[in-house]
Amino acid sequence: MKTLIFTHSPFDNSTLQGIELIDNLCQNHKTDFHVFLYGEAVHLANPLTWLPADMPNPAKTLQNLAKTHNFTIQVCVSTALARGVVDGENAKRHGLTNHNIAENFSLVGLGELAMHLHNSTDVYQF
Repeated sequence: MKTLIFTHSPFDNSTLQGIELIDNLCQNHKTDFHVFLYGEAVHLANPLTWLPADMPNPAKTLQNLAKTHNFTIQVCVSTALARGVVDGENAKRHGLTNHNIAENFSLVGLGELAMHLHNSTDVYQF
């Protein structure tokens, strides 16, 4: 099992390389990986990210990969909330008026990452 951890901005070169790796794994029908977003990478889970058509949009690319290939990407709940990425449950819990997490993304605690790291044969950080 592979664990892919994203920690940088969606526009960082390492993030773009990580998304390319996920795309390659999906194209080769390999499903033995977990994706975890932490820090600035949680912006990849925001479905409200808009860029002009002539610019690559890493958030939309990753969201489309997750939806098309039907896998869930885990997002650190505390860093997501601090950056305005919220699911319905946490919006209600924290008295927020709305939620905005992309389809196929799930807010989880760091314990989920620890479990994946424990069970992984390969770990990649982008």
